[in-house]
Amino acid sequence: MPVRLPDPEQDFVGPYNRLSASQVNTWKACPRLWYYEKVRRFVMPQIPILFVGRAVEEAICKTLKESPALIVATAPADIYSQTPLDEEGRPNREHESKWPAEELLLLPESKWPSDKKSLHDWANKRVLSHLAVSLEAMRLEWFKHDRKAGDWDLDVDIERCAMMAVNGIKMHMEEIEACFLSIDDEEVEAWRSGHRHHWPAPDGRGFTMESHPIAATGPIGWIEAWEIARPWFVDPDAKPFMMNAVHPEHWFQGEYDLVYRWGGQIKIVDIKASLGNSDRSGDYVEQLRMYAYLWWSTHEEEHVDALEIWYLAADSKKIIQVPNEDELNAIGVELKSLWSELREETPDIERCPAEPAPMRTFGPGGIPSEEEPSKTRCERCDWSHICPKGEWDDVHPNGGSFHLPGLVTETEGTPLNEIKTRHTVTGRVHAVINGRQQRITISEGNSAFADVQIKATEFKDGGPTIPDDLKKGELVQIENAFFQINYKGALTFKVDPFARIVRIQDGDEEVSLHTPRARWDVIGTVVYRTEKRGVSARGDWCRKGLMLMDEHGSLKIEGWQADWGPQYDMLTPGDKVVITNIGIDGWAALARGEMYRASRLHILHD
Repeated sequence: MPVRLPDPEQDFVGPYNRLSASQVNTWKACPRLWYYEKVRRFVMPQIPILFVGRAVEEAICKTLKESPALIVATAPADIYSQTPLDEEGRPNREHESKWPAEELLLLPESKWPSDKKSLHDWANKRVLSHLAVSLEAMRLEWFKHDRKAGDWDLDVDIERCAMMAVNGIKMHMEEIEACFLSIDDEEVEAWRSGHRHHWPAPDGRGFTMESHPIAATGPIGWIEAWEIARPWFVDPDAKPFMMNAVHPEHWFQGEYDLVYRWGGQIKIVDIKASLGNSDRSGDYVEQLRMYAYLWWSTHEEEHVDALEIWYLAADSKKIIQVPNEDELNAIGVELKSLWSELREETPDIERCPAEPAPMRTFGPGGIPSEEEPSKTRCERCDWSHICPKGEWDDVHPNGGSFHLPGLVTETEGTPLNEIKTRHTVTGRVHAVINGRQQRITISEGNSAFADVQIKATEFKDGGPTIPDDLKKGELVQIENAFFQINYKGALTFKVDPFARIVRIQDGDEEVSLHTPRARWDVIGTVVYRTEKRGVSARGDWCRKGLMLMDEHGSLKIEGWQADWGPQYDMLTPGDKVVITNIGIDGWAALARGEMYRASRLHILHD
């Protein structure tokens, strides 16, 4: 099965603490790089090419999902309705109505592609149709990202994108032809009779069927080869990260691009919308070796039969040698050790030294090269300006007192790792408000009231975040919630997957609503700036922000453009700043600072 879900009763790791192949490769490239991105949560500049790769892969997968027996080449890209999803965002096993493919009538057989060329032509037209839609969706997503960099119109070559998408279809057609020429009759008849894998390849149909609607008789046809050879991939309609394969011990996970299963063979393919001539080509090999281990560990030590990287810009398939038993065991030992080192407990910065690995060189198609790299890893690093191995030769702040212009008293900055981001309080339920987003209000006598917003209904370790049938007058404890006071002085608690509401009894320890601290003064080094723009019913809006770091922590701080004051536009990465009177908000493991009307930014000068 290409998908293996965690067992809630055995999963003591949780979705936020698993190791992944990308984390392993980042750690091996430079432990400090891993620390900055996985612990401090710095986000690299989001250049258009990152989104282009996703668009090309999505267009290919949407084409593979379709059937030429149902859809003509010129049909709209959205001819399939959305896949029915369950509450988690996966294809819904309990869905009893029609699935997208079942809503369409079969085309007359005279309209079906009848040979390899006509099938290939159909697929090329479909992938280009999907590519146009996917590129526009990715352009909008890129534009909304607060770390967007580059210029979409200048950086995105539409013809190159089309070339990569068509190359991906050509590589898949090679699988179709191999299936057409070599598949045995028994497998064909099983498919015709309705055989489906537990996690079938996405084809717009349900999980079970009595017989396949386009089954023929006699020798396999090209349409049947298209259907039978279809690999598993993440359904394009599924929510992100909901179709992972999770290790039986829950400490490692991965998400395959393509898994071919016809002919009794397992082939895992990684799609790369690139030439393959960068240092990352070495990472891709290691990623597939880790995926071979993941398949082996989730399938009772069943080996995969083939591993391939498809470099679409180079029109090249790179064959990766499948690890043997000893190598798989060694990979497992290494990964478990790394998980213990990196995720079981969060390491501090001293355990993540700035020790970059040498850069590797590759030619097109991921072929190793003997050429000298043009830059060192530090010269290419996004965090060189704040790293002691790079350009940074100073000491990052760690709290302290500062006398800001215009203030009589000194400002005491709190070290970022000492900010209390979550709070626990008690109170009596004053009102239960049901609606699209449930919330309650709680009170402490007649002296204080607070609004409790239920942003998530399931707690991270299972169970609800709010008790059933909560009634006015009951005594409750709000555990581990984000807390804010708005400009009107109203108290608000936010219940996300890391927080919950529990009933308590009279006589249990109570915590006053006045206990949490709502405002903080901080000092640190600016890592980068962020900006998001949009249009609402009230007109144009702009939110600006920055990533702040000090010696032991980091915090992303955001606010409306008008709340930042005149010094924001003078900021450059590496500046030291004091920011006063910020609030704290966030979601799950991510906390962020909030600028308000009374907040103030001041650049410090040596």
